[in-house]
Amino acid sequence: MHLDKEVIKRTAELARLNFSEEEIIEAQKDLQKILTSFEVLLEVPISHEHDARSAFSTKGLENKDESLSHMEKDQVENSITTSDFLAQTPSREGAFVRVPAILAQST
Repeated sequence: MHLDKEVIKRTAELARLNFSEEEIIEAQKDLQKILTSFEVLLEVPISHEHDARSAFSTKGLENKDESLSHMEKDQVENSITTSDFLAQTPSREGAFVRVPAILAQST
């Protein structure tokens, strides 16, 4: 996939970024490198016997549970109650936090 300057300009506009012409060219180069990297990843064979993590397994490991991609179980730590959270917000409406609008209203 090739990214032209118009795609970069439109993406920057949507993200509300003001890029100079030089920054657009630099962003185009950087994003093209990223897309090329993902295209290379599409070529990595994945065994359908297990799941996507099997692509990261290394051959010859003594323990089959070892791999380059180690998945940890999610654990909740340092949680805060809703009431404590809401007490720290500058503006709220009931159980919701009010934030400034970031999108223009549709016409």
